[in-house]
Amino acid sequence: MSKKVVIIGGEGNGGVIASCIEDNRKRFGDLEWEVAGFLNDFDQEVDGYPVIGKLDSLPKLIAQTDYFFSWAIHLVGRNYKTSEMFAAAQIPIDRLATIVHKSAFIGKGVSLGPGAFVMANCYIGPYAHIGKCSLIMANCCIGHNIYIDDLCHCSVGAIMTGYSRLEYCSDLAVGSTLIAYKVVGKFSMVAANAVATHDIPEGEIWAGTPAKMLKPMRKD
Repeated sequence: MSKKVVIIGGEGNGGVIASCIEDNRKRFGDLEWEVAGFLNDFDQEVDGYPVIGKLDSLPKLIAQTDYFFSWAIHLVGRNYKTSEMFAAAQIPIDRLATIVHKSAFIGKGVSLGPGAFVMANCYIGPYAHIGKCSLIMANCCIGHNIYIDDLCHCSVGAIMTGYSRLEYCSDLAVGSTLIAYKVVGKFSMVAANAVATHDIPEGEIWAGTPAKMLKPMRKD
């Protein structure tokens, strides 16, 4: 029997997660997960799926032991707020759904944390670590021996080369690249199409090629 997943979020990341589950079911016959619906404070439905409650109904759903949860909220440019919302949710680790598209390559020794998500056509190199509730979107190339901490977000086409690191709740935006051995600090972001050739401190957004500090991350 399929396990029922409640996706916490909206049409963006949440819709991607739902489409991954449906594609795995229809094209690959992988029936491990089934979308039960969404939690969303603003919409009545998301991509044709029912919204079964607002975020404040999460404790009631957690009490119903037949539901698992996928965290899809990642507020780009507001990473501190994302972390605050996730901490408040208090989702038990054993109720987080780890979801991987069947077309993704997952190398030897890869560690996927609870609630991690990997979308179609991704490459996850040997001995990589993907942290709890981190989102790896389509066509990402995640090199060998990299470390992605919890609650990170790699947008479409992002590249991490070997031994690089994303610290807690940090971002690689669309088409960005993090060079080998470099570190993106907590709550920081490499902007779209940027190439990060230096370590990035905590709480900063870097843009350009090579990437330079653009502005601090919002804290509200």
